[in-house]
Amino acid sequence: MADGLIFSVCGLICDDCEYFKGEKEPRCLGCTAHGGKPFWGECPTYACVEEHGVDHCGLCGEFPCDRFVEMYDPSQGQVSAVVRAGILAYRAKHGDEKAAELSRKIGH
Repeated sequence: MADGLIFSVCGLICDDCEYFKGEKEPRCLGCTAHGGKPFWGECPTYACVEEHGVDHCGLCGEFPCDRFVEMYDPSQGQVSAVVRAGILAYRAKHGDEKAAELSRKIGH
């Protein structure tokens, strides 16, 4: 993981999240710090990553899978899962810094 960047296993940049930054309550320290149990409940994606022994979904041999594509914030719609899939594939190939740049450029 790049200095100063904390990613979720599903492709979000925790550092950019309102809950992580403390702008919204409850404060979240990131899924890794919470052992895959953030404030909203248990994350099946986190459990899957642990089960497959990878650091994030983009490094999994089964990626992108139906489980990943079906996990998304209903307020953002399923397209957000597709965007995260692209960011994770890019992250797997080019690293954390470049993936963060891309994610921030597209406003994700």
